[in-house]
Amino acid sequence: MKRLFLLVLLIISLGIASVSAQSDSAFTCSAQGGTLITAIADNPVSLNGIYANDGVSGSVLSFLFNPLTLGGENWGREITGDLAESWTTSEDGLTWTFKLREGVKFGDGSDLDAADVVYTFNTIQNSEEDIAPFRPRFYQGDQAIQFEAADDLTVVATLVEPNASFFTDISVPIIPDQSLEGQDLRTGEFNRSPIGTGPFKVTEWITGESITLEANENYFKGRPCLDRIIFRIIPDLQAQVNALLTGEIDYLLNAPGASVAQFEGSADFTVNIADYDSLFQIYFNMAKEQFQDVRVRQALMIAIDRQALVDTVRQGYGAVHNSHFDQVVPFYSEDKLGGYDYDPVRAGELLDEAGISDTDGDGIRDKDGQPWVVNLLTFQEGFRDYFSYATVVQAYWEDIGVDVELETRDLSTMVTQLYQARIYDKPFDVLTSGWSAIGPEPNSYANFYITTPELGPNLQNYDNPQVNELFAQARTLTSFEERMAIYEQIESILWAELPTLPLYRNQNPVVVSNRVNITDAVLDLSMGSGFQSPERLAVSG
Repeated sequence: MKRLFLLVLLIISLGIASVSAQSDSAFTCSAQGGTLITAIADNPVSLNGIYANDGVSGSVLSFLFNPLTLGGENWGREITGDLAESWTTSEDGLTWTFKLREGVKFGDGSDLDAADVVYTFNTIQNSEEDIAPFRPRFYQGDQAIQFEAADDLTVVATLVEPNASFFTDISVPIIPDQSLEGQDLRTGEFNRSPIGTGPFKVTEWITGESITLEANENYFKGRPCLDRIIFRIIPDLQAQVNALLTGEIDYLLNAPGASVAQFEGSADFTVNIADYDSLFQIYFNMAKEQFQDVRVRQALMIAIDRQALVDTVRQGYGAVHNSHFDQVVPFYSEDKLGGYDYDPVRAGELLDEAGISDTDGDGIRDKDGQPWVVNLLTFQEGFRDYFSYATVVQAYWEDIGVDVELETRDLSTMVTQLYQARIYDKPFDVLTSGWSAIGPEPNSYANFYITTPELGPNLQNYDNPQVNELFAQARTLTSFEERMAIYEQIESILWAELPTLPLYRNQNPVVVSNRVNITDAVLDLSMGSGFQSPERLAVSG
């Protein structure tokens, strides 16, 4: 991992003349044709690659699009090119020149060119609508990074100052030039019928039932082995398991832990336990006065037995996580940070010290003579494990006398209300949420913790000027060691202040029917699709 970072840093600091993406070697499918069926828990928010960034949407749209570069969010752990065949940087690190692959076509048969890349990046910068978490990555302070098409296959980026994370910051799906003109970004036709350069293209989306993709015959890495992929929309996890057992679907990338025993040792299925770059957390709305005392946040952290939570919610398929960064960043260490072990007695003492205590003996804590109530917001049951771990957290907090009101909202509402608008007046008190496949570049986590005048507040309204400045400082450093030291300093501050409560990360039971060949596709949960080469998925029979 460090070697990959050093490569990017050398590009910046030494002005390497040219770096080329890995070439695609000739490949022969183990079987050609057929249909592969899997399950997702909800309708995607959108299949527009620059608008939606939730887990459900990403699992589909990653079959439809390619980014210019790999190594960013949802696009793997390897920092290299994808649509970019090679790239150069100036000695001062301010000018990046990308050469696109020749012969890349969109699903409608049109050619990819530099205008498509520039349009994609400019749309992210300039849209009046909020776009996933991408926009901050295309600005330096209040200055937008400049992109221009030097010729049909050359994109030039001009930065305000050197940015060691630039290569992964721009790892977003590329859409065709003018493809969103005249459309509402949230509701336009492109959201349901997108056009990308990926191995598959959308042919049908029946809301609440299924999404069907068909092979892109012109895919630049070779025609996919499969004819089509179908995503069945099955909210209930046990229903997903049943569908796999009966052959209605072919694989699950995150089978419920309780179901694994049904598949292990079976002649019909293969089980892999795969690390999943992820972090599931409790988010406080720091604008709420009741959470501004750090003792309150610390109390609510140590009131939770995080290992027992993993054992209960994930049946042990996960790990307690002691950082606000994922374990794929270079400086993560399992045992480096600690101090928040389960201790309900001490949790109660901390709340007492903060003036939140049971003054009338009814078993419920109050403050200043008023009941101290926590509204805990989560997703409706079925999307990942959010609802499940919310109920466990609720029980732990109630054990120390906190009155917890549990509220659920559907995925689309949550995304619209909470994730697509950087506003201060947020409609929640405490939230269960998380992320996955953010990638190895530490600056990719800045969006979760910085607040600036240009970007507005983050999800939890956390605003620490020192953290804001440290993230900005780290981006400009070309020394790998110096950069990582800054990020470790940020990690330490966040761990002390707990603007969120890191709980656990997943280890996914991946269950695959033996009629499916995933070996050539290479299972990799850091990719949105779950595979390094989804075009190489194949089925027999």
